[in-house]
Amino acid sequence: MPLETLRTVAGLAPPLRTLFLTTLFFRTGTMAYPFLTPHLLGGGGLDPAGAGLVVTGFGIGALAADLAAGRLLGRLHPYALMRAGLLLGAAAVAVVPLLHGLPALAAGVLLWGFAYEIVTPAAYAATIAGSRPEQRKVAFSCYRLAINLGLSAGPLLGALLYALDPHSVFWANALCVLAAAALLHLRRERRPAGVGPYADTGSGGGTGNDAAPHGTLRPTAAERTRFWTAFGLSLPIQLAYALPSVFVAAHVIVGLGLPGYWAGVVFTVNAVGIVLFEVPVNIRTAGVGHLATLLIGYALAGAGFLLMALADTGPELVLATLLWTAGEVVVFPALLDYVSRLPGPAPDRTMGLFSSGVNLAFIAAPQLALHLSAPGHPGAPWAAAGAAVCAACLLLLAARTHPYTWHKEEPCTSAT
Repeated sequence: MPLETLRTVAGLAPPLRTLFLTTLFFRTGTMAYPFLTPHLLGGGGLDPAGAGLVVTGFGIGALAADLAAGRLLGRLHPYALMRAGLLLGAAAVAVVPLLHGLPALAAGVLLWGFAYEIVTPAAYAATIAGSRPEQRKVAFSCYRLAINLGLSAGPLLGALLYALDPHSVFWANALCVLAAAALLHLRRERRPAGVGPYADTGSGGGTGNDAAPHGTLRPTAAERTRFWTAFGLSLPIQLAYALPSVFVAAHVIVGLGLPGYWAGVVFTVNAVGIVLFEVPVNIRTAGVGHLATLLIGYALAGAGFLLMALADTGPELVLATLLWTAGEVVVFPALLDYVSRLPGPAPDRTMGLFSSGVNLAFIAAPQLALHLSAPGHPGAPWAAAGAAVCAACLLLLAARTHPYTWHKEEPCTSAT
């Protein structure tokens, strides 16, 4: 499996290899955010309420970026928008440790959140433009691989730096983001004059410059309905997969009274499963229709989170984690692939709006966990998430019966 993944990444078209490496540097640099709250409570001089408000501002800035991405991608090439976001993000994260007081910190972190998130829809657009439709599910899985590798290494490095000097983790973060921007710039500039960044993929998405790659025709009512159907049906999935990062530790240690290392085991099983299996699984399922793939992914996710609600021992938690990790491996590349193929004048620009669901979920997940978890019912948040995903799976079956709510894709037979 690892060798197959390495061969797949090495075999990506040059623009997608550049995107993979840029994303790896960028996400490895995501080492300061996990330590933002202790910084705010310490060096930032805020009380818990103020720190919570500032951290929420990061999510609000990220959500604003998703909502603005469509218009920005209508005017800028994805590479140009990524470079701007990386440079702005590096500046913001470098300044945050120098700020004091609620207004300054709130403004700096909100700007940081905006710059951090604007890179994602631009990367989605670059993936769409840099891959043929039959390659896109694998391309998205490779992009997600870069994210997961970076997010696995970054916080570990950040923890070491934070122990040495709390400010250094912010500056190391900024340097990694600058390195990502430099790599993207250098790979872009090496191309011969007049050759678009996606010209060698045969996708027809390149423009030869940093102009917008698509027109500005308004979508039809059917196209809008299909998009919002996909968006709505994805929200339970986004919410369910936002829950582990905010609730696993509390559930394992406080809710179940298990040793804390079981929380680490859950995170490790999830991370290793994604890194080892996501790309190979999506290579093998590239020719499977979106409906079948999504139904399998939703079913695995729903079963996994319902089992999390019932699990009360470490091995049971691992079994549940294997199930919802299998769902994650299948469902997220399939969702991105399906939305990217929805008919419309500029489908890549809808990806920013679609990715706003991730930020809505991360804002809502802590509230869900807080309000549903209670003594005697530690698994209630998992049960709610699993039930919501199962309900969305049934709604997906219903949506596929009408052309206004489901786009029937053309057969796809090859990923190469």
